[in-house]
Formats: sequence, structure tokens, C-alpha cells
Amino acid sequence: MVKNVLKILGILILIFIIILVVKAVTISPKQVEVREAFPYKIDTMSVAQHLSEAIQIQTVSNQETSKTDVKQFEQFHKFLAKTYPLLHKKLKKEVVAGYALLYTWKGSDPSLKPMLLMAHQDVVPVEDLTKGEWKYPGFSGTIADGYIWGRGSLDIKNQLISIMEAVEFLINKGFVPKRTIYLAFGHDEEVGGQGAKAIAKLLKQRDVQLEYVLDEGGAIMEGMLPGVESPIALVGIAEKGYLTVKLTVKGQGGHSSMPPHHTALGILAQALVNVEKNPFPKNFDSPARQMFEYVAPHMKFPLRILFANMWCFKPLLKWQFEKSESTNAMIRTTAAVTMAGASEKENVLPTQAWAMINCRILPGETMDSTIAYLKKVIGNDAVAIEATPWSNDPSPVSDIQAGSFTSIVTIARQINPDVITAPYLVLGATDSRHYNALTNQIYRFSPVKMNAEDLKRMHGINERISISDMGKSVKFFIALIEKTHM
Repeated sequence: MVKNVLKILGILILIFIIILVVKAVTISPKQVEVREAFPYKIDTMSVAQHLSEAIQIQTVSNQETSKTDVKQFEQFHKFLAKTYPLLHKKLKKEVVAGYALLYTWKGSDPSLKPMLLMAHQDVVPVEDLTKGEWKYPGFSGTIADGYIWGRGSLDIKNQLISIMEAVEFLINKGFVPKRTIYLAFGHDEEVGGQGAKAIAKLLKQRDVQLEYVLDEGGAIMEGMLPGVESPIALVGIAEKGYLTVKLTVKGQGGHSSMPPHHTALGILAQALVNVEKNPFPKNFDSPARQMFEYVAPHMKFPLRILFANMWCFKPLLKWQFEKSESTNAMIRTTAAVTMAGASEKENVLPTQAWAMINCRILPGETMDSTIAYLKKVIGNDAVAIEATPWSNDPSPVSDIQAGSFTSIVTIARQINPDVITAPYLVLGATDSRHYNALTNQIYRFSPVKMNAEDLKRMHGINERISISDMGKSVKFFIALIEKTHM
């Protein structure tokens, strides 16, 4: 009897394993077919020179707007007008909220919804402490070793220049779009994005509804996932929400020689420990799952078995994802304690203790649900929780079946035939969040190859982009504009 049961159990296990393996072997790739090669030649050295000149203009934004050197932005606008004369003759230019730029390329068919291409003019500073660590000065725009070096070469003057180069090229070629095309370049993305917000508000006042928006956010990542040899063009279909909350605890104050059982700071410390000990629930049914559904057919065994059978291995994958900071952030709302303060002297009891927690909210959750969860895990009414300004809910999730998504991934593969494409959840915040009321389709992608080291260069030391990638970026936007106008 026992032998028969074990035999049947063995047969069932074997059948189960066969089902898993067959599923992994037969899983269908979701990649679009690309047959056409890019038909035009691009003067990549001219493009590189233009990006170099753009980098040399130090458009550094500042949280305190009075400290921003506005002359740099004025100079940058003059540079664009001089470098792209056909664009400035053909397109309508508007300066919004001081220094944000909105260009309108009117289409021939008003029945078609416009598209909007985005980037931002501003960059983060080069810190004084790191200047000596740069191979070439941070704002030199040096062209050497096959790269253009300097702040903004990856974030994100490269995209702005690529868009301008593409439009200038197409105007020179005699191209006229059927669909109206907007170019929107904010001036303060790094410190809140009020320029982009003002452009979106202006378009809404004009009753503009967009076909889709393309901003920064994803890229062509090399070596991102174990078991996947091909570079992955990650197209952001959503971005996490942004919420900073301030926790405050009131205290009696007084001399530290006669303390209460729990000081304001002690109560606050326990609250912070509770937050870190109780992370937000994991949710694998987010854009992260869609990304792995695209990537799974290109994985090596045995990882391919796991990701081709997520219906079976979801608990295991959740557990594994939790171990890495980057993958953990893809499957849950995160809460990071970033700032704190209390008494200004070591022997004085604080009358108030405070801390800031920065949360990045997973799509499907909200600022309200995030605050409710924090209150629950803190479990102490003595801890006041208040949302700070500049917070926002997660973006809606854009449709991967839409023609606009298909256009983006098709052209990404046309320009870079070695890549595979996948939808992606953007963990940070982009200017595109301000356009949620104008379209259901917002995508985030820069057609630039990057690896883990390149990610560190953004906002870091030795930021650079290859001349080859810069040329391919221009080709991408030329092809995208041509394809989208149809």
C-alpha cells in the first residue's frame, strides 16, 4: 500500500516537473519583429559637439530659486536658438514659468491627438569635494576616449539635445508631421518640477489631450538580470509615488538629570524602529511582473523555469526579491528614515523630536493608504504624522498593448538590434507625473545603454555618454517622430 502511494506520488511529481519544464521551453517571446534598418546617416561628431556645448552651460537648479543662476538658463536658450535655427523658425516657442520651454510643431491633421516629448534643462551641481576625482572637469563637455564627459551627459541634456537634433534633421529633410508634436523642457526637475507642472497646466487650460508622453526614466540596461545576456530596453510604464512624512513627538523639556521614563526622542526612536521592522506588504502583481513576463523567454535555465512559472513560484520569488534593495523596491512601497532632530544640547530634554520618512509608493496604493499603514505600525497616538508638500500618488499604469508602446519598443530594437524590450516600473520621480491628467499613456525611456557603473555616474563622478550612443539616440527620436505621425 505504502509503495503504491509513493509510486503515485512520484509519478505526480514527475508530471508536475514536466509541466514546469514544458512551460519554460515553450513560453512565447513578446518581442516585436523588426525588419527595417534605420535609413539615414547621422553626423555623430556634430551631435557630440552640440551636447558638449550644452554641458558647458551650467544650468544648475536650486531648491531655493533665488540662488539659481538664471543667466545660465538664458544662455542655454540662446544656444538652442543658435544651434537649431530651422526648428526655431518652424516651431512655436513659448517660455513658461520663467525658464521652462514649450515648442509646438503643428501637424497637418487636427483630428489626431498630439504627442509630447520631454526632457529637462537643469542638472545637479558638481560637488566641490569631488571635483578632483573627475577625469575631466565636470562642466567641460570634454570629448575624449569615445565619450562626451560632463554633468548632464546622462541626466538628461543628452535626451534634450537628441530631440532637438531629430526635429532639426526632419525639418531639413522636408518632413511635415500629421500629428502635432510638443517638445516640453522643464527647468527645475531636479528640485521639484514646477516648470513641467506649469506647462501641463497651460496645456490643460487649452483643452489639450495627448496621444502619449515620452520622458526619461528607463534605459537600455546591460547586465541587469542574472541569466539574461542581452541588454534590456526598459520602458517605464509607471512610476512610484513620492511622499515625505514628518513625525513629531512633543515633550516636557527640562534638565536631563531628571528625565521622564520616555523622552520625546525615545518615543520617536521606537516609532522609527517599528516602521523599519514592519515593511510594507509585498505585491508582485505590479509592473514588475509584466517586466519578467517579457524577459522570461530570454533567460537561461534554471531561472527560466522560475520566471516562466510565476503562478507557482511567486512566494519564492517574493522572498528572493526582498533580499536585494533594488528588487525589493520593485515589489513594495518603501519607507526610508532620512532626517531627524531633537534637543540642541546634550543635557537638555527635548520639547519636541522630529523625523522625516521618505516613502516611494507602489502603484495600486495611495498617499492616504501609506499614511494609514505608518500609523498602524507605529501604534502610538503621541506620534503625530503629517505629509509634507511636493508629495504625489503613484502614476497610473500605461497600456503595453497601446500603439504608442509598440512604436517605442519597435524603434528601440530597430536602432539597437541586440536588445530585448520590457515594461518597467520607474522607482524615482520624473517630470512626466505632472501630465497624468492629459493622457493615459505616459512612457519613460532614454535610448542609451547603461550598466551598474553608469548608474553611479548619474548625479555622481565622471558622468559621460558614448558618442555612439548619442548618435543612436538621435536616430531613435527621428524614427519615433516619423512613425508616430502616421
